[in-house]
Amino acid sequence: GYWQSPRHAYLIAADGVVYMCPRSICTTTNRWDVKGGLFYWDSEPCDILKLTGKTFVYREVGAGGEGYKLTRITKEQAE
Repeated sequence: GYWQSPRHAYLIAADGVVYMCPRSICTTTNRWDVKGGLFYWDSEPCDILKLTGKTFVYREVGAGGEGYKLTRITKEQAE
């Protein structure tokens, strides 16, 4: 689905690819996965702090702080 960070919108696709939006002008992609209860962004393991239908918060394993927050948005908002 489509998610908004403080800086960018992303499409986090079911096939494990993350596309920066708007896709018509952005070529940046990343990879994601979930293994052993951890979220991986480009092979970096992250603790999942919160995951609901509207909010996703994760933080690199061993890091402090509140984590990185993504908020669910629509395709129209992202593109």
